[in-house]
Amino acid sequence: MVTGVQTCALPILMSLGLAGYGGASVPNYRVGSVIGTVFAITTGGGLEVALVVGIPAATLGVQLDVLAKMLGTWFLHLAEKAAANGQYKKSYAIIFWGNLLGGRVPLTNTYPTLIFLLLGSAFVENLLAIIPAWFISGLTTCGNVLPALGMAILLKYMPMKGNAQYLVLGFVLSVYFGLDILPIAIVGGIIAILLYQRLQRESAQQSVTGGLGDE
Repeated sequence: MVTGVQTCALPILMSLGLAGYGGASVPNYRVGSVIGTVFAITTGGGLEVALVVGIPAATLGVQLDVLAKMLGTWFLHLAEKAAANGQYKKSYAIIFWGNLLGGRVPLTNTYPTLIFLLLGSAFVENLLAIIPAWFISGLTTCGNVLPALGMAILLKYMPMKGNAQYLVLGFVLSVYFGLDILPIAIVGGIIAILLYQRLQRESAQQSVTGGLGDE
């Protein structure tokens, strides 16, 4: 249970702040976390195996996502051509089978997961026997750093100006008071509710003041 949570959570932390904005393709860390977790548990290799298998699988998602977008455009043009000729059933069939066989979900999620699972743990064990120890150690170190990078990217898009004190508060509660994420999240939720209620009162007072001024 603990191994599954750790190996599945690490790739997800790497993906914080990453998104395919503007049609960009990013590593598919969801698939990487699933595949890495399966092989980490079946081989008994732990986090190292999850990183060795999961990160390449996630990186492969970039190329598969590009391929899926290209195929999607091709299927869409075929469907449009069929619809323009009045072949509506054919157009529907192209869209249905195109999404089922060559859509983004099958190509970027279903097929990679199925292929890796069909190869089995023996393939992964042979792969680990070939990979040098220094490379696995490097991936482990990189895996420990990437979650911090993901958090930094996420913070870049958040409205931190004027709200940095809450970030410092969370850091102090975690490091110096030893609180876990759940109690810190509860404290953050209470602060958010109090701030929201204060803003609501200020807004109501401004409305009342504005109404009296108009009279």
